[in-house]
Amino acid sequence: MKESFSMYVKKYARHAALFSLLLLTAALAISCSGGDEGDTAATAKPSSPAATAKPSSPAAATAKPTSTNVPAPSGPAGKVVVGLDTVAPLVQHPRKDINATGGIGQNFSVYENIVKAPFVGPPSPPPQDSTKYSPSDQGIAESWVIAPDLSSITFKIRSNIPWHDNGGSWGFVTAEDVAWTYNEAFALDSVSNGAEEIGDGMKAGFEVVDSMTVRQNIKPDGFDPTWAWLQGNAGFNGIVIVNKKAFDELGEELYASTPIGTGRYQANEWIADDKVELEAVVGHWTGKDANVKNITILSMPEAATREAALRTGEIDIAQLPAQVITSVVEAIGGTVQEIGIARPQGLQMAGNYWSQKCSGCDNGVMERPGFDTAISVGLDKFPWIGNPADPASMESARKVRWALAMTVDQQSIIDNILDGRGRVNYAWENILPNDPTHKDSWVIPYDTDKARQFMAEAGYPDGFDMEMWNYSNGSPGTISAANAVAAAWRTELGIEVSIDGTEYGARRPQTVDKSINVPFVHGINWIPGSTSARYICPGQGQVVGFTMDDEQCDLGLSNATESSLEVRIDNNIANQDYLTEWMLFVPMFQAPAILFVVSPNIESWTPYNAQDVLPNNLESMTLK
Repeated sequence: MKESFSMYVKKYARHAALFSLLLLTAALAISCSGGDEGDTAATAKPSSPAATAKPSSPAAATAKPTSTNVPAPSGPAGKVVVGLDTVAPLVQHPRKDINATGGIGQNFSVYENIVKAPFVGPPSPPPQDSTKYSPSDQGIAESWVIAPDLSSITFKIRSNIPWHDNGGSWGFVTAEDVAWTYNEAFALDSVSNGAEEIGDGMKAGFEVVDSMTVRQNIKPDGFDPTWAWLQGNAGFNGIVIVNKKAFDELGEELYASTPIGTGRYQANEWIADDKVELEAVVGHWTGKDANVKNITILSMPEAATREAALRTGEIDIAQLPAQVITSVVEAIGGTVQEIGIARPQGLQMAGNYWSQKCSGCDNGVMERPGFDTAISVGLDKFPWIGNPADPASMESARKVRWALAMTVDQQSIIDNILDGRGRVNYAWENILPNDPTHKDSWVIPYDTDKARQFMAEAGYPDGFDMEMWNYSNGSPGTISAANAVAAAWRTELGIEVSIDGTEYGARRPQTVDKSINVPFVHGINWIPGSTSARYICPGQGQVVGFTMDDEQCDLGLSNATESSLEVRIDNNIANQDYLTEWMLFVPMFQAPAILFVVSPNIESWTPYNAQDVLPNNLESMTLK
């Protein structure tokens, strides 16, 4: 039967390769058409006055011969262009900004965090233990004191941090800016990715002590020993400090189009789905300026477009699928830079919202409209969803989910779609089979005969209809793998799978309001000992389609206050035991960390490692 799955994956691998080739051919044709017309997306929109008023950077003169007697520029010089799959819209208001300021803004050093992680280069993970963090790493706080009873953290803010001058003169960072930023991000209706990462116990609110001192209040027994990692720059879309005075004076609409940070780069222009223009700040408060003067970030959703732009020299850095990395690097004489943590990719069995107990939700209860809809329509229309009040339904749905999992041939996906750049993985907790903590009981056999048996025992010998959300702006390998899995489910199990390719950002709100109830592609790059249960237990923010039961959530969420790394790891192992038993995540493979192609024009670059998967620390970059 394995040959049949290989047939599916080869089909989708061919489709993906052909589509990429067509896009690459078209992109190369556009790039090589001559003159400035090649980049129609950039030339169609006029630059803002702020951008056009500035003189060209020294990089504009690189075509002219340079005398060896001319001294090198004393300040930032040159230009780097980065191609990303998306440029998120700037919102800047912490309550409403999902991941723009904490994504591009944080990683490209427009904004800064209250604390900063010590430098750790890829592939090693950043430290979680907050005792490893220090003011010497130059976050916005110059010092902090944790109350002996763990009821608060008091931060002293540096007095010399000026705001960028976009839209006016905004003075220096104050305690009021810090308190406002966090309290808005912690609001019940906040959509901030960074706030979702932080446990409810740490969200008792920030209060101003004096103009340069702010206190973070902590609920009883709510102290998280990993707080600095979660509130710093090495976590996932961290909370960055933004300007309250500008929000009050500019109003929400103008504030959303006026990026005002404190980092080594100032954003002169930020256009969603188009580009961001950055310029190095001269005389930065840290005492060390960026080496490269101008950074342009271009939105290039198609991997083939980014590949063509790298080949023609239009851009200097871009993420590419693993399948084409080697050929591009060889063609341009570039290098590969890895950033991030490898992550499991699979299908979340959404709609199984079992626990509702939620201390951070209104009335202590998480609403679950996706589950309620399935119950009202009838679980025969949602065979993968179980009702905890009905043991027979729970067992039937469990067998359906196991049948789905046993029809995935991970090695075939890795060999035929990922060109060998991937690993077999059975654990949502991101624990590989060669890890000493991995259990044999987590292994999922590829067994289509057993899968069909489970389907018959569950009452679906002829399959059923099902929607799968496989968002179109995911990585090409993951999209092709999920399509191959859907094809296998159709052929082997009789399941008529309809694919919804809605982009991630457009449908993500359903994971926040818990209305999604169809399997969807997702994976999180967990570090050992993380409080991973935050995403599979009730919360006010994003939950990845299901919640474990009350008892398991109590155990998993205890990681947020557990000081022992060993105990936290043991708790996550217990989570994985539960997730495997109930098969709430159907794994496809573990994807490698994100791989970026780097132009030979770049002499050196030392990004730090983080859960975010964007280029970072570009101020460290030097050009040839």
